[in-house]
Amino acid sequence: MIDDVECLQEAPQQVSVLVVDDDDVDRERIIRLLHRNALCSQILEADSKASALSLLGRELFDFVFLDFKLDDGDGRELVPSIQQRNQSCLIVAVTGTGNERIAAEAIKLGVYEYLPKFELTEDRLRQTISDGVRVAAMQAKLRETEQLLQHRSLYDSLTDLPNRNLFLDRLDQLCALHARNQLPFAVLMIDLDRFKEVNDKLGHQAGDLVLREVGARFASLLRGSDTIARLGGDEFAALLLEVDGAECALALAEKVGHTLDAPILVGEHALSIGASFGVAMCPQHGCDPAQLLSCADIAMYQAKSNLGSVALYAGENDKPWPKSGQTTQALITQLTRAIQHEELEMHYQPKVRLDTEEVVGFEALVRWNSPAQGQVNPDDFMPTLESCNLLSRFTYLTLELVLSQQQLWISQLQEPFKIAVNISARMLEDGRFVEEVMTRLAGYKIPPKLLVLELTETALVINPVKAKQMIEQLHARGVSLSIDDFGAGFTSFTYLKNCPITEIKLDKAFAQELEPGSFNASLIQCMAVFCQSRSIDFIVEGVERKKYWPVLMQLGCYLGQGYSIAKPMPASKVLPWWKMWEQGKRRG
Repeated sequence: MIDDVECLQEAPQQVSVLVVDDDDVDRERIIRLLHRNALCSQILEADSKASALSLLGRELFDFVFLDFKLDDGDGRELVPSIQQRNQSCLIVAVTGTGNERIAAEAIKLGVYEYLPKFELTEDRLRQTISDGVRVAAMQAKLRETEQLLQHRSLYDSLTDLPNRNLFLDRLDQLCALHARNQLPFAVLMIDLDRFKEVNDKLGHQAGDLVLREVGARFASLLRGSDTIARLGGDEFAALLLEVDGAECALALAEKVGHTLDAPILVGEHALSIGASFGVAMCPQHGCDPAQLLSCADIAMYQAKSNLGSVALYAGENDKPWPKSGQTTQALITQLTRAIQHEELEMHYQPKVRLDTEEVVGFEALVRWNSPAQGQVNPDDFMPTLESCNLLSRFTYLTLELVLSQQQLWISQLQEPFKIAVNISARMLEDGRFVEEVMTRLAGYKIPPKLLVLELTETALVINPVKAKQMIEQLHARGVSLSIDDFGAGFTSFTYLKNCPITEIKLDKAFAQELEPGSFNASLIQCMAVFCQSRSIDFIVEGVERKKYWPVLMQLGCYLGQGYSIAKPMPASKVLPWWKMWEQGKRRG
């Protein structure tokens, strides 16, 4: 666990203080006590709101000792001005009374500490400054981490181009803007040619170098008003503003394509990478984001099938290049059959304390045993499932599969496991969800404390108000809530502080490259401190190598999940695995 001394060492060792009090005697006494503190390098004073505002406009302070009762107004009115000018400044309320109601109101305003004047001593002020320095350092670290997480949630980590989330957000904004000003724009879908051969023959590291170079070439050509994004894999997309018509958009697409004419050098290899471009125009092909993306996608696959580099969406006669052997409607039909004929099966992956190797619970992961396709992973069918009306039936069915299995384990184990179940963000729209969960818990006689519901971080971002309401209702009934894939989206730390979350699971992408001083190591260290301060369990997903266990523990994370512990397994294998794990732990 991180020592507070580390945060103190990163913080400034000298602090600047402003004392605001209209009572000359009290003000001078506070200043005299502060002068005895070696950390206070600068101490200024103000005897009114007006003089305090004047000083705040010229100087930055680490601490403001503020009297609420001033001759020219209420000192509390200064709090927003102080916070606006300097987010890291800590405000200490110093008043003549020890009223608990006033103290509570002060804390709600954002005041760091409340000190009645009759309690002021040199030691008390020294402790306030010392503790405040540590708090300010930690807050600065959290703000820095929050900014980095926000960037990561909006930009692709490999190319530093906007990612799918930011691209879709900008597309939504453009469509809304078009409804007001009628300005046309174009959507480009871009798919690289021959990229798979690079990965297959030269490896993924070479593929990453190619993607970075392609992204840089695309970005160097487009105008500042345009957006070029990497959607994932070798798929890119662009938004072209201020285009006069389809010919202009096609010309720009061809110009972007020509940036790939020059070979890309990877070691001794000169690689020829092409791309296929699909173009859709707003408003000619629609004004809805989903419709424009679909049209551009169809055009792009048309370009690829015709061995041409650029194609404009030509209407309903265009057929997309088949990404799979079935249509969306066919997949929905098969999923309906899967739900009706009990083709869904739950697999379970353990969560373990890294220091004691104690199994603290399991995450339930759905698998679809399709008669036609064999075992299908959720990534291949969940997007379709979430876009149709089968989601509620699917969610409650998987919940019942887990609870019925848990009921069996409870009868076999002295201390039953906690089981986590993943919940789609769309279930937040179901007003009866909380009651449905509680009804099923009661029906299977499962104590609510043994169920953990995992919501992705994206769910909190998309619908924070409904998510908070649902989490609070479930928490009040004893059901634990976990934030899954943390770091893949962007959640404010303020939101996490105000929401009764019991567990945060860091996205598996951050469990790699844990060298000292790396972003991933710093993030894990910072999150470990944050979670400890909020009594939240902190788990790192995707711990695929046991060599990272001591590294994670050194960073303050003691809970892990990943292949270095166990792969997801059918329910029938859970107890045998657990017994073997316990025997191995005792031998160790």
